[in-house]
Order: sequence, then structure tokens, then C-alpha cells
Amino acid sequence: MYKNDFTKGVEKLVNPITVGSLHFMQTFNRLLPKRVQKLLVTSSSKKIPFMGFVVEPYSFFLCYEIVDVKQAVSLLPDGFSLIKTSIFNDDEPKYYGILSCFRSHTSAFWGTRAELYVIAEDKKTGLLSWIIVDYDTDTIRYDSQQGLRGPTCSNAVLTVDYRGTLFADIRRDDEGREIIFSASVTGGVQTPLNQRLWLEGNLSVGYGRVLSENNADIFSLKFEPGEVEQGLRIPHADFALESNTWYPGLFKESPSQLVCFPYAQHFVSDSPGSSSNIMNEAELVKAVQDVDFDNTPVYSTKSFRTMFLVSGAISLVITITLVVLLIVK
Repeated sequence: MYKNDFTKGVEKLVNPITVGSLHFMQTFNRLLPKRVQKLLVTSSSKKIPFMGFVVEPYSFFLCYEIVDVKQAVSLLPDGFSLIKTSIFNDDEPKYYGILSCFRSHTSAFWGTRAELYVIAEDKKTGLLSWIIVDYDTDTIRYDSQQGLRGPTCSNAVLTVDYRGTLFADIRRDDEGREIIFSASVTGGVQTPLNQRLWLEGNLSVGYGRVLSENNADIFSLKFEPGEVEQGLRIPHADFALESNTWYPGLFKESPSQLVCFPYAQHFVSDSPGSSSNIMNEAELVKAVQDVDFDNTPVYSTKSFRTMFLVSGAISLVITITLVVLLIVK
């Protein structure tokens, strides 16, 4: 039987108790200023620069052609420009906005996410890059602009039934936007993917202007290249879009291509504030080979526990002050 130490190693970097602790402490951490949160997250990343990131089976990508180029450019951080790409090896290159829906378990969070990317090129490195311009989730989240926060969605759904029908229903609690669709994955055909987009792009992932204080916060993913060699090309006839209210007018109403990965994808991700600066497939393969899982610590909650204690102390001081004021009155 085939043995894959990398796959098992990534899974072992995900500790459910640690993730649960982070979810619990997030409620209290929000009392701290974002500047303090960022400082503690960066401190933790310096000690443990990597984290396990597992995208669970049936992640789904809706690939939309961008029609409002000016708006798309405005979403990018400085130093990046729009670039045309194809999704599979055999389709026409276009400017793309890609909406992904996936479930993941990682060293820091566990749950469902919807992320909108604009595909761009890093002018400094020349790497094609996936720029995250916005996202929704039913779990905790962190970005440098807004710090550690709770979910945007209480009841996000992404699942597959026994018939092979995938259902996505991800709606913000504030009713600001939603993505709702279904798709049969049984008619999908494994098709070679454009490697500059799917392999090179995962070496340069960053945040858009709104989420990153305009500095992109680029990070790399380490993974076996075979993870992104092929994907299920889903026929449009097997896809039913009920609603997509993400960024109206940015892209066409119907996606040009639909991609699904029917297996789990295993990544070692740079922790927030860290960047491996991997430049090509050869460097990626070497980086994967060099990962020493036996001596790679699981992402720590120490900094977050500090935040928890400090924010708890703040809450206690506020409570005591209010009680004293009431007594005086």
C-alpha cells in the first residue's frame, strides 16, 4: 500500500483541542486593540512559522470572467496587476475573479469558508498570485486589517449527499451577501489544470487592499504538485446557481468554468506574517522534502492565551468599575 508521510504529517499538525481553544478565546481577544493582536500573532508566527492546512474533499471553484476591470484593479494591493489566465490547459485565458467554497481543518481554525480571489501578477517577483479580496466563514478568522474576529455566517453549508450532489449555502448573518448553488459531481471529468494558475499561484497567495492595509501579506503553501495536476471539470448543465450577490457588476453573471477537487488537499501554510518565498516547482518540491514533521511543532495558543488573560483582566476591571460607580450613585 502506498505510504504518504507528507499527507499524514500535515494532518498531525492539526490539533482539535488547540483549534477549540482558539475558537473559545477569540470572544475575549476582540477586547484587545488590533495592534496588540497583530503583535502577538506575529510573535507566535516567528516561533512557529508553519501551520497545517487541510482542504477537505469537494472544494468547489466558480471561475468568473471579470467585466469591470477598473473595479478589479482597485481591489488589488500596490505592486500587483491583473493578468489573464486559463483555468484548464485547453481554455481561453481571461481576467478571472474566482469564488471558492470549501471546508477545512487547520492548525488555527476549522469550518467552512467562501473566498473571492482576483488573479493578478506580483510585479516584484513575476509570480501569478491569488489575491483574496474578501471572504465569509462560519469559524474564526484573522487578517492584518481587522485582527482576530468571529464568524460572518452562523449556519454555512457545504456538503455532498449520497447521490453525488454538492450543496452550498453560505449567507452572511448581516444579509450583506450570499452564495447558494448545487452541482452534481458525478458527471465531472478529471481534466489537466493550468499549472501557472494552480501550482505557481499557490506559491503566492495574499490579501487585497481592504484586508491587508495595502501590503498584500503574501504567503506560500507547500504541497505535493500532484494535488493540483487535475481537477473535476463540472459541466454547466450539472450546475444550478440560485444566488450569488458577491460584488455585483465585477464579473459576468454565469461562471466560465467550474472546478471541483473530490479529494482532500494537504498543505503546509506559512503562519500569518511569515513567507517562505518559494519561486517555482523545483523549490516547492525541495521545500516539501525538507519538512521535518517530527520536529515541527503544532501551532501554539500561547500568544492567544496571553491575549485571553489580558482581555479577561480588562473585562474584570471594567466590571468592577461599573459596580463601584453604581454603588457611589
